Amino acid sequence: MATPAQILANQANAEHSTGPRTVQGKQTSSANAKSHGLTSRNALLFCEDPDEYALFHGAYQARYLPQNLIEQKLVTELADIEWRLRRVPEFESELLNVECHRLATDPDLMPLIADAGSDTQIAAVAWKRLSDSRALPNLLHQEARLVRRAEKLEKYLCGDARFVLPVVHALASSKQTEQQREPDATPESEKQKNEPNRSCSDQNVDPETKVVPFTKRPQSGRNEPCQCGSGLKFKRCCLHKPQEHPAAVTSLKNAA
Repeated sequence: MATPAQILANQANAEHSTGPRTVQGKQTSSANAKSHGLTSRNALLFCEDPDEYALFHGAYQARYLPQNLIEQKLVTELADIEWRLRRVPEFESELLNVECHRLATDPDLMPLIADAGSDTQIAAVAWKRLSDSRALPNLLHQEARLVRRAEKLEKYLCGDARFVLPVVHALASSKQTEQQREPDATPESEKQKNEPNRSCSDQNVDPETKVVPFTKRPQSGRNEPCQCGSGLKFKRCCLHKPQEHPAAVTSLKNAA
């Protein structure tokens, strides 16, 4: 357990290691862990020229001509991706150069190239060591990720969807506005579709000679008086007798 004197000494020592205090110092220290800048928030590294970076972005703006804020963001993202991809070949060559230099100067690594007869063989050994480590695979992985994203952005910015979608949205909006102005207006063709379909035979038939649809005659209850007027209960009078439809009876009387 720390003594009170040690605690006071640690607190006094911490006052001398609080990190940068100025804005410029904090901005510099925030980039201490930046190694390749392929995934950083800012695409521009401290060793790169801001004027060249601005000229590079201006070329993409002039090529794609963004029409709104969304397209402006996509064009900027595409330019940043292409700016980052320019570093990958340089980083790859520098990794090989550093590894080859280590193989040639480090006594512990020199036995690995004892049988190498040319610089190409030394570079092959260096490539094998970089492939087995995390440096080169990570670099190639980030490159593939950026390439896929750049292909998607270029497909949209150079495709027909960029110009067709605004027209489709405008037509849909104008159609919706027209429907809101005339909610009760129904085309004549729609009215005809909603009307029942009448056959030619129905239009030429006399209403008096039309066939009367069959409707079931209501029956009395078993214990209620019979409808024939006999005074007996229905179950003892006409329950088991065949019932004649009144329309059929009327048609038979007219025929007679």
